[in-house]
Amino acid sequence: MSNLNNIPSEFQVLSTKPELRIQYLMPLGSRILPFFFFLPFCVLFIGHLWILFLAVREIANLRFWQAMQMLGYNSNAPWNILLFVFTFSLLGVAFGTWLWCILGVTEVGATHKSLTISYKLLGFSRNISVLSRNIRYFNQFLNISESTSWDLEVVTNQRLSDKYQSFPVWDLANRVSPDRVTRLNYKTIPLYSHTNPNPSKWLGRVLADFYRVEFQSTAQSKNSVTYRPY
Repeated sequence: MSNLNNIPSEFQVLSTKPELRIQYLMPLGSRILPFFFFLPFCVLFIGHLWILFLAVREIANLRFWQAMQMLGYNSNAPWNILLFVFTFSLLGVAFGTWLWCILGVTEVGATHKSLTISYKLLGFSRNISVLSRNIRYFNQFLNISESTSWDLEVVTNQRLSDKYQSFPVWDLANRVSPDRVTRLNYKTIPLYSHTNPNPSKWLGRVLADFYRVEFQSTAQSKNSVTYRPY
């Protein structure tokens, strides 16, 4: 695969045989803002963890009333305990997001049987797989829903609806390009997102080359350029 000769700085190719493994991290510049934004929430989460630890110690010593007061922010109101649980849960989500922005790693593993996307954090991982025979094509598109980014996804053969019978998809056909309607009609799996189009284009072409399928860019005109590896 000639594309492996020009590897963007965002990626690291761990192996090419017998399995193609590509790892990518969030760019350092993109980590700085989330780091400082979520840092106050992380401090509050650690404070709530300390309160929870002290409450558990009180329960272990059979001082239940004192434990309830701690969980209620030193108040006798029972609804303050529910407020503690709710706040603790929200701060936990913020803390997990902060950890992912700093230490999270995404890895793509390509074999002739399947494509696996692994999200790894501190020894834990979550995997999403699709069989190679179900890979329809790889698609790059410009996403402007929240912030402008160039996203890469794999479009599978698994239909979400019949575009000839589904009214919502038929209605969309009058507003967007046919390629867009076709993409919305199938299950898609996100692979990568970046403000610059080049990294997602590189990854899409490498994977399209590996699986011998098309690479498309629906962010261009209706006559979008299609990459065919052979």
